[in-house]
Amino acid sequence: MNSTREEQPKLMSSNDSIQATEVSVIAAANPTLLLRPPKSRSLLERRRGAFTLSAPIEKQVCPLALLSDRYKVLEKIGSGSAGVVHRAIHLESGLEVGLKAPRATDSSAAHAAKREYELLKRLEPHPHIVKLLDFHNLQREATLVLQFFEGVTLQAAVQEKRFAEPTARSLGLALFKAVAHLHKSNILHRDIKPQNVLVSHCRSNLLLIDLNAAACLDDAEPLTPTGTELYKAPELLLGEIPCERSDVWASGLCVFFMMSGNLPQGRHKADALKVALQPISFEAACWQHVSEECQAMLKSCLSISRDARPSMAELLEDAWLTDPMVFQLISLLTSFVPGSEAYLRVFSFLKIDAFNAQDAFMLRCRHEAHGHNSDA
Repeated sequence: MNSTREEQPKLMSSNDSIQATEVSVIAAANPTLLLRPPKSRSLLERRRGAFTLSAPIEKQVCPLALLSDRYKVLEKIGSGSAGVVHRAIHLESGLEVGLKAPRATDSSAAHAAKREYELLKRLEPHPHIVKLLDFHNLQREATLVLQFFEGVTLQAAVQEKRFAEPTARSLGLALFKAVAHLHKSNILHRDIKPQNVLVSHCRSNLLLIDLNAAACLDDAEPLTPTGTELYKAPELLLGEIPCERSDVWASGLCVFFMMSGNLPQGRHKADALKVALQPISFEAACWQHVSEECQAMLKSCLSISRDARPSMAELLEDAWLTDPMVFQLISLLTSFVPGSEAYLRVFSFLKIDAFNAQDAFMLRCRHEAHGHNSDA
């Protein structure tokens, strides 16, 4: 059920507000008194009234309180510049959900929430994009009902511990698939950052959230500047309009952050605009044991020129992502067989099927075992 508040009256002085209350009370007792001219106020009173502005206090209704007959609201699980999310239980079904309510209570906040709802509603479900379950707009207090995800933000997870390359590859692939799904539907996220990515506690799953700033290119609306300065692609910092490859930059930034705990271009310790044109560096110690394939992928994502970046569909064909078995073998078997890392990288570089690489590796193991037996 939708309803709107009454239009707010014009601002009045504190003295006027008090006098208006007194007049209404007296008039109720003796209406004839209204015929008498009001006494003039003193100069001091008029001056005080001119500089003391107040408005009638309108009772603010908590959006979640309006849904108390449908949801049991629990603790706050997230917040951003646009809204706050609480964990809740749907009373009828027992389903655990997330209730997202705008911070502001004006009509523009409700409109933004409705816009996010409509955008998510037209989007085909994807395992790595938060699912929309319902939308409520009661007394101009909009609330989105979203899928509940058991995990933490990527920002919080990496602050606890940086990700190893196999974990970053798995979660990076999930993020890239989510963004590719948006782009396939002509939707730009426009605010991809570690705070808008959730990862499970076991670091095996990922969810892209917060489409508050997203835009659908099919709507033919002007793309106004939005997003968080610290995570913007260089062209956006320089005033250009966002595009799909701007999302590619931000997605690459998240993978860079997973493995280093820092932002590219040293943005974590310098103004983003000042370093916007600096090339990406992998000189820090944390990159010494990261594969060349991973670094090459990140360099392409984080190219200063957006024309040099791959599309998200092209990125999904990158060798670092398409040969997962090779990199699993590298991480698991290097400690058992000397030289296995260099051996397996040959197959990755030539893009030989990962299963063939595994077969060849096992062949080598049997050969070395046979050699040891012969020596014995």
